[in-house]
Amino acid sequence: MNHDQVRDIVLAAALPAAFEVACLLRCAVAQGQPASMIEFDREDAAGRLTSLLTRLGCAAEREVHTGGGRRRYDLQRVLIPEAQHRATARMVAAAWRQGRQALLSTETLGSSSPRHAQRVTLAHAAWRAALLAGGRRRRGELTSVRLGDHEMAAVLVRAARVLDVSPEVSRRPGCFMVAIPARGVPAAA
Repeated sequence: MNHDQVRDIVLAAALPAAFEVACLLRCAVAQGQPASMIEFDREDAAGRLTSLLTRLGCAAEREVHTGGGRRRYDLQRVLIPEAQHRATARMVAAAWRQGRQALLSTETLGSSSPRHAQRVTLAHAAWRAALLAGGRRRRGELTSVRLGDHEMAAVLVRAARVLDVSPEVSRRPGCFMVAIPARGVPAAA
């Protein structure tokens, strides 16, 4: 059977990590598709992506490039070996599809259901990724993230609701802002 006819599936045990990778990429410039090189301006986001990819079997490496004159800055790069690029792209696409479907599902689940537990885990993963790579801002009692991807914004809204947090969404030129009360922010690490 042709691979194009087969839908990739990420196993349940690997789904939270793979979904978090997909969310990190959607919050970064990569817009959900792993390129051979993904760039972040935050060390913790690049470190998290490298760690998750390594845990999932991809030999990702992180590089730091320093630039600027008087105002120095560090550019964090995560490199994916060319030989693993295609398999990683398939895994990320499948994880995004499965995680998004699980989170956005309106099916009522009992609080002791394994699928409910998976939803909660995926919700935490989505917010962790967004807080690391989505341009976090704190204003008064709200913490917000800036996103260029409307699908990621929808996932964060639903993830906040799964975590019993009330989200606010606003549209700005070229992006969406998703805000939640600062006390409801899931841990970023």
